Amino acid sequence: MKIRTIINFLYKFKIFKRIIPTLLKVMVKFFYIKEIKVVHNNLIFLLNPKNPIDREIYLKDKYEDDQITFLKKKIDENRIKIFIDIGAHMGFYSINLSKKKLDIYAFEPILENFNQLEKNILINKIYNIKTYNCALSNIKKSVTMWVPDKDRTGGFAIYNKNDEALTKYSMKSISKRVIQSDIGDDLLDIKNSVIAIKIDVERHEEEVLYGINKLLENNKIVIQIEIFDERKKQIFDLLKNKNYYLIHSIEKDYYFTNFKNSF
Repeated sequence: MKIRTIINFLYKFKIFKRIIPTLLKVMVKFFYIKEIKVVHNNLIFLLNPKNPIDREIYLKDKYEDDQITFLKKKIDENRIKIFIDIGAHMGFYSINLSKKKLDIYAFEPILENFNQLEKNILINKIYNIKTYNCALSNIKKSVTMWVPDKDRTGGFAIYNKNDEALTKYSMKSISKRVIQSDIGDDLLDIKNSVIAIKIDVERHEEEVLYGINKLLENNKIVIQIEIFDERKKQIFDLLKNKNYYLIHSIEKDYYFTNFKNSF
């Protein structure tokens, strides 16, 4: 039996849920492990063990499976041909959905995550994902992002240094990243199509939505967007004003669309 199979089994028990992640962190640091290769859904993923999302995939053999299953269902039901992954991280969504023979556009601003995304695309011999090493916003410029734990190489980042989410971290552990932001409508000249979009941008949702205004107006779309409670009203109102309505939610991920008959 493989070590990971044993770990996945033990991780189901409450007593091991705290012990195993700590042991994994110690092993990674002691043995200088920079990358772990795993197979998930018959796809190969190169994981960064310092990253909490990657560790979750390694330990649980799943990550946001319910969300991906729901997106796959909507893609099939509505014959969606395009998937736009905004905040792609290391490509877990894009690579899982690549089997659907979609045209995929994946945006990831943090260089370490982007390089990992490129590796995962290459190792799986996927040719329908176009990648962009930039953030999407409503303005084209260099942007400062704050990563709460510099050893995590991403996972989540904040655009505002005064954000409450950073207060539980010491200043020594917070790293500054300067990344390039671009306007979605300038990069995605798509009209009269049926599209699925995933947005996971850690409190930068409004700027992303304003930057893809033409895309939202000129296509039939289902959107999955992660929204924190304190920003829910602004995002809901913004999408309502663009004639999008809520169709589903899974944890902090909310699903909107702009046409009723097919959804």
